[in-house]
Amino acid sequence: MEQLRQRTLTVQLEDGATVEPSGAMSTGSESMQKIKELLQSCNALLPNSWLELQAIRSDHNWSGNNFEIAHYGVDPRLFLDADPEPFQELTGIRQPFVLQAGRIEPAKNQAMLCWALRKTNLPVVLIGGSKHWPSYADLCQNILGDQLTIIEHLPQHLLASAYAAAKVHVLPSWMETCGLVTLEAALSGTPVVGSTFGHELEYLRGDAWYGDPADPTSIYTAVMQAWEERSHGTKSCNLKRRILGEYNWENTVDSTVKIYQRVLNGSA
Repeated sequence: MEQLRQRTLTVQLEDGATVEPSGAMSTGSESMQKIKELLQSCNALLPNSWLELQAIRSDHNWSGNNFEIAHYGVDPRLFLDADPEPFQELTGIRQPFVLQAGRIEPAKNQAMLCWALRKTNLPVVLIGGSKHWPSYADLCQNILGDQLTIIEHLPQHLLASAYAAAKVHVLPSWMETCGLVTLEAALSGTPVVGSTFGHELEYLRGDAWYGDPADPTSIYTAVMQAWEERSHGTKSCNLKRRILGEYNWENTVDSTVKIYQRVLNGSA
């Protein structure tokens, strides 16, 4: 249990597939079939977006109709219009910079972001643990050199301050429903860049910029367009307003309670 809590546990499945501490899974010959069987036997689903539900239907042939969409939520008490000064005071970084928050690992695609910006003079800050992929963090550092600052961990109040200090927040992941870090950064009024993969479009809509995680030119273009947007610009204000109204933990709890009540009442 301690390994699970510390995100250090690797699970070996019967057919040889493994689930890594990061959540990444190597697919064994029987794993996909087991996932389908599990889905067919469940009483209800609680996906985090309509696009995720559609992916489950198309990828795993799930035909059930008992579900609730529980969009992710963020806490405005922590992240709304945070003060950039504490982060600036801690790090000495007072010039505009590109930020990516989240574990430093291939799935989050920081190396591609670094590669996309290697010929610019934009400072890049990565905030996140790299203990599972130290060589990947080294790769990022080798690509950008002194242009890159890596910060292993920040408490939430300083992370909120970092979002507010950043000129742009980028999350060019290979797969996200929608990164909580993106929603958190958006609450600070910072322009955000999402990925064309995953399900972020449902959350961010037209109020963000998007990069193809496999295409450094696409990431570069999205970052530069977002860089030109002023803090608290039209897109940023629209996204912040929608997050406050739709993507909060109260709505997430309501959806979760509804589906559990249906299951417990036998109406699933």
